[in-house]
Amino acid sequence: MTLNETLKSNILKDFDNRLQTELSTDLYSFIATVKLDKGDSFHNVVDVIFNRDGAKGLKDFLDRMIVMVEDFREMNDDA
Repeated sequence: MTLNETLKSNILKDFDNRLQTELSTDLYSFIATVKLDKGDSFHNVVDVIFNRDGAKGLKDFLDRMIVMVEDFREMNDDA
């Protein structure tokens, strides 16, 4: 495994842990339910962001995804 693959893997593991602890879901369930533009797969998006923005950019993107899902859940709970 290359350094970049290891970095991506570790970032995705951290994201999976946050999904489990903060949202009571896991990465596989998240991937199955999230809809991305243009039919891109979650893994393709991760690769593009990592290649374009590096490890920090990918982590920032995934952190924003957590916040977005939390906000969406709060909106639905209030409705």
